Amino acid sequence: MFHNFKKNETGWAPEHAIVGSNNSNGIFQSKISVINELVSDLSREEDDIKEQLEWLESRGKKRKGDVDDWMDELRDLKKHVADVDWLGFTNFYASDLVDKLRKHKIDKPLVLSNEFVGEQFELNVGKMWKLLVDDQVFVIGINGMGGVGKTFLATYMENEIKRKGSFRHVFWVTVSHDFTTFKLQHQIAKKIGVKLDGDDERCRATILSSELEKIENSVLILDDVWRYIDLQKVGIPLKVNGKVNGIKLIMTSRLKHVCRQMDCLPDNTIQIYPLKKEEDEEEDWELFLLKLGHHGTPATLPPQVVEIARSVVRKCDGLPLAINVMARTMKGCYDTIMWKHELNKLENLEMGEEVKEEVFTVLKRSYDNLIEKDLQKYLLYFAQIPNNSGFQSKSYLVKKLVESGLLKNVKRSLREVFDEACAMANKLVDHSLFVGYDYHTKMHGLVRNMACRILNESNNYMVKCEGNLSEIPDVKEWIVDLEVVSLGGNRIKEIPEGISPNCPRLSTLILSGNCIGHIPEGFFIHMNALTVLNISYNDFLTSLPHSLSNLRSLVSLVLQNCSNLEYIPPLGELQALSRLDISGCSIRQVPEGLKNLINLKWLDMSINEHYTLAPRCVLPGLTNLQYLDLRCDSAIIAEDVQGMSMLECFGGIFLGKDNYNSYVQEILDRGHGPKTYDIHVEDVRDLIFAFDIDDDPVSLYEDHQNVRFWQCEGLLYLLPRDLKKLSMERNDQWVCLCGALSSSGPLSSLNQIDIIGGCKLKSLFCLSSSCSLCTNIQNLQVLNIYGLDSFTAICEEDAVDLTRSLSPRGVFSNLKKFQLSQCHEIETLLTPLLVPQLQNLEVLSVESCRSMREIFAVSNSGNDDNFNIILPKLIRLRLWNLPELTTVCREILVCGSADILFINHCPKLERLPRIVVYD
Repeated sequence: MFHNFKKNETGWAPEHAIVGSNNSNGIFQSKISVINELVSDLSREEDDIKEQLEWLESRGKKRKGDVDDWMDELRDLKKHVADVDWLGFTNFYASDLVDKLRKHKIDKPLVLSNEFVGEQFELNVGKMWKLLVDDQVFVIGINGMGGVGKTFLATYMENEIKRKGSFRHVFWVTVSHDFTTFKLQHQIAKKIGVKLDGDDERCRATILSSELEKIENSVLILDDVWRYIDLQKVGIPLKVNGKVNGIKLIMTSRLKHVCRQMDCLPDNTIQIYPLKKEEDEEEDWELFLLKLGHHGTPATLPPQVVEIARSVVRKCDGLPLAINVMARTMKGCYDTIMWKHELNKLENLEMGEEVKEEVFTVLKRSYDNLIEKDLQKYLLYFAQIPNNSGFQSKSYLVKKLVESGLLKNVKRSLREVFDEACAMANKLVDHSLFVGYDYHTKMHGLVRNMACRILNESNNYMVKCEGNLSEIPDVKEWIVDLEVVSLGGNRIKEIPEGISPNCPRLSTLILSGNCIGHIPEGFFIHMNALTVLNISYNDFLTSLPHSLSNLRSLVSLVLQNCSNLEYIPPLGELQALSRLDISGCSIRQVPEGLKNLINLKWLDMSINEHYTLAPRCVLPGLTNLQYLDLRCDSAIIAEDVQGMSMLECFGGIFLGKDNYNSYVQEILDRGHGPKTYDIHVEDVRDLIFAFDIDDDPVSLYEDHQNVRFWQCEGLLYLLPRDLKKLSMERNDQWVCLCGALSSSGPLSSLNQIDIIGGCKLKSLFCLSSSCSLCTNIQNLQVLNIYGLDSFTAICEEDAVDLTRSLSPRGVFSNLKKFQLSQCHEIETLLTPLLVPQLQNLEVLSVESCRSMREIFAVSNSGNDDNFNIILPKLIRLRLWNLPELTTVCREILVCGSADILFINHCPKLERLPRIVVYD
């Protein structure tokens, strides 16, 4: 199939008009038929909406504003179709009108009443209808946290199914938390009008199944399911005569794993999220005003109340149940003092009775449902940690669990600890106690408040995180029985001199995320049982008191991102310490006594600009380390880390080729080193260089194996055999990679190479059969090249006979993505001998290369077949800002998509290849 392109002012785009066709009249007539059919369909949709509106308004409901907009636009489209002069109507305009009518049909509002707030609700309704009419779908799940609107959506669908008559019957059964098979059988039988006698559950199931099989084209809704239901034991038939019968099952549940256990596939599960609360889409505020008003008319608040009311709504964190209860509580109230009082109660976790009863009771059921008591402990720990930044990666949850000390890692590998932490974090997401979007998640604000209330019910806890505290609590609140204190995420600026809380049982103290500039010398004196101390993210803190040195029970000390912290007192007495995080600080020297912490398993000193690690001094004695991150301005020698036999995750800088090569040869390539590493190699330490860490340190547990060369001038650097990602930047003396890098064995895991900057690098590979680099790269999938001043060719084709050196499993045989940018000497990108190596290429991007003239070069043989380029998997070819480009390829480009070309700012390009989709 050919795809034609037409040049416009900025580039090339598909040409829509059909010209020069003998069948143009037939095509035109078929388009008129499509237009008439679409108008008829839209007229039926219009009649359906009018019928729905009559039904809604007869019940005192009000329509959404966008319903009238859709109806007005349809009226204009129908008038345009009726008034058009078909004799002067071209194929292009017919196609345009078809597109507009189709789009209007797709944009038809499914939810008409203004009581249903949020774009997501309408999308969920649309997905529900698609699943309901799909004969291959039996179980439909609705999942989300308590109070988020699962039952609300199910109720809406029940009413709509009844109103439309799409199914003969809709049966609703609320499944109690303590349901039994016997009780559920009785409820379903009662709904369908069947009497079940006897106590034998198997006999009852047979009768119930037989009756349900007779009821075709019906829906059964099981609301509020808390654990797996064996549908066969209950008597709910899954199939009849080898195919899905007329019964559809809709289930609502807070628990993802229950949906999975009941064979509800992820694609058949509707995930309900809290309402949006961004400035441009304040769905939570819209719902609040609607519920605060009367009979579908949103309330109007006095200007002096609006901002306070918005703060109240923000405390609901988009949860519809909380918003509804709060609106009902404040309905008819216009007194500023009353609104401020309500806001103060929310900030201090002092809820009114209605909020306690209707919101926190609902949320607490999820907490009580955690069968594993360790999960309850983890949830309560997360509630103590401030999270003002909102959503975090799941690896963040894992890191926090590891630093909590709740996971016992005695005689366990770090990977085992990480796996357990990851499993626990996933379970909390599965129980809807964390709100999850793909790879990011957060604890919902009201779940946090619920957990804090649970903690504060005990005299052993004082949790006042994420509030507006400007001072630490009065010394009277620091009672002798306290075990956990969390004051994180407040605005505490200082701890007064002379304060020394008498808390001999205190085990956890969290002061992170404040503005503390000074901690008095005697503050920690009476906290000898302290095991976890987190003072991270206090930017004004410059030093720590010497009383810290005597906390001999301390297991975890976290000082992460105290960006101005310069001094840490001696740590040599803290022999129980297993985790020390001083990343993102400004320490001038390594803490005294660090080398004596022989039980240390986790040490993070990354992103520090000023300290220097003396060789053979601090690190050699820390042989129990499992996690070591030294990605900072201090380089190390191989000898410092060669004795760390337990090390699993490692990040650091090696200064010089000999140090680095020694580590690769003696440790990594012998299988004695960490499974996860991010190693940087430099020949000369550049203190001006702003250190860049691509990955959050905890994500190292996902088995990254990265090496990065920065300003290296030497040759023959060894690449580890398990290397996955290779990065090179500003290695100005390198002319070809093959002369600079080598390998002692196959690099079967190397799948990405990034090259940034370099004034002498002319080519990447020699492709010689005797080259230790070219012959060992077997699985390269991503190649990114940026800013090479002298780069003229990918391969040194003049240096070797490529017809003999290139093999089907060559360097580029698995390449999927290739990007080239700001390389101003290269004129031709891909030669005829390289193209056959690129049969797996999917994306090719070339931009801002001033001399680039030709993307695909042709053979000099004169054979017309050599003018055709065959790349069967190529789906995107992006060419941007190439001022000298004249040719993409001479004739046909055979590729994986018709819509492959994205071309802009290529002024000399006058002719494009014909695109043929590979069959």
